[in-house]
This record gives sequence, C-alpha cells and structure tokens, in this order.
Amino acid sequence: MGYLYCDIVIKGKRKKVIRALVDTGASYIMLNPKTISDLELTPTGYDVELTLADKRKVRTRLFVAEVEVEGRRGPVLVAELNVPTPLLGIFALGTLALRPNPLTGKLEIVGPEGGYLLQNRTCLC
Repeated sequence: MGYLYCDIVIKGKRKKVIRALVDTGASYIMLNPKTISDLELTPTGYDVELTLADKRKVRTRLFVAEVEVEGRRGPVLVAELNVPTPLLGIFALGTLALRPNPLTGKLEIVGPEGGYLLQNRTCLC
C-alpha cells in the first residue's frame, strides 16, 4: 500500500492543520511536545506505556483534543512523543469511522456518523 498521509485539523485552545501519517499500528494521535504546547491541549492526568515499532517501551502523557478528518469531527486522545511526523492512530480512525483503503491509498468512511461524533447544534431556547 505504501504510506498514507492526510491533513487533520486538531484543536485544543488553539487549532492547526497538520499533515499526519496514518498509522494503524499506533493507538493514539502522536504529536511532539512543541505541537501539543502550541495547541494548548488539555492534559488528561493519565500516563500510558507505549510499545514502539522497535519494541522499546516508553511512558508518556495523554491529552484531549478535537480532530477533524475528511469532514468528520470527534474527540480524541493525543499521546506526547518526540515523533518526526505526526501520527494518526487507530482510536481516532475508529472514532471518526474511517479506515485506510490500500487499493486507493485514501481514507474511506466505514459507518454512519454516530452519537460519539461532535455535531453542531442550534439552540432553540
């Protein structure tokens, strides 16, 4: 299949468009500390132990963000890790009901938007 990159809009107190590598071997969205700081993401208070591709184990902090990919928005967890390229992991893909298609090299929708996705609501107060 090769590598699949996509533009994601990630939002904390600030928002930014980021080019990310789709990595179905990664659990979370992975961003470096500077990007997390620039976005002013909210820490969760949780740490996780991750196993990297080279089998090393690292402990890192988790943050909460909102992400938009292919017009779909939802809440995600972001892991802080010194990565040269931001990674879009499987939990975010699942939340947004997206998956990589190895034949087209693009993300495709695999389900309808559900209650777990953020929706704009107009107050009828």
